[in-house]
Amino acid sequence: MARQLHFGAAGRSATTSGVLIVLCALALGLSSPATAFAAPQQPAAPPPAEAAQSSNQDNPEPVKVGGFRSAHWGMTEAQVKAAIHKDFNSPMDKEQAGENPSERTTVLTVTVNDLLEGAGKARISYILGYSTKKLIQVNIVWGTTIDPQAKPEQIVAAANQLRTLFLSSGYDRDTLASNVATGDGSITVFQGQDSDKHMTLLRLVSTPAPPSPKQHGKTLSARPTIVLQLSYLLDPQNPDVYRLKKGLF
Repeated sequence: MARQLHFGAAGRSATTSGVLIVLCALALGLSSPATAFAAPQQPAAPPPAEAAQSSNQDNPEPVKVGGFRSAHWGMTEAQVKAAIHKDFNSPMDKEQAGENPSERTTVLTVTVNDLLEGAGKARISYILGYSTKKLIQVNIVWGTTIDPQAKPEQIVAAANQLRTLFLSSGYDRDTLASNVATGDGSITVFQGQDSDKHMTLLRLVSTPAPPSPKQHGKTLSARPTIVLQLSYLLDPQNPDVYRLKKGLF
């Protein structure tokens, strides 16, 4: 029986190399990048009494990505607002509603404190499809663009914690990707799909600090920018967004 994915930080140690996360930490100038991602170690053979438990951890039940917390795929705008209120006890009118002008989707956005301990404020965006007007995607963003007080090393730590959780959550093994550098300079920390092709995508984007500007003869400190985005997608191959029809131009 598939189990519903719940947001949190738990799970067994990751088994994929953490080199790219360490490189990201180095690029940000962290004082101790080795502590941002602990390299995996080969565990000792478990005693016979623990063998069955270890087997269950290595072969978890299949995960089912149904949305985020109380917000589930196919919910209307009113239902999503009610889910936000239930999950975060926010006033029903606190969400910021907007539209993606190119995709013509509706976006409900709320900022939450301490969604993931130590990572600072998080901005959660619930995306309603162009034609169905129902929930098709949820984006969660942490980082210095959301919370200027967020510490880069804590964002990297959050990326590692989530990656460890997702790697042990029962995603389809054939769809897994972890710590993959992409052409735009970001890192795909985790990517995976459930049996229904619903996707979870975790990306880390960092920009080194620019040259320190000067003002009134004094050198101002410049900080690196780091952003961690977690996305849950109903249908990554055929999203419900506006597209121009072929042959018109």
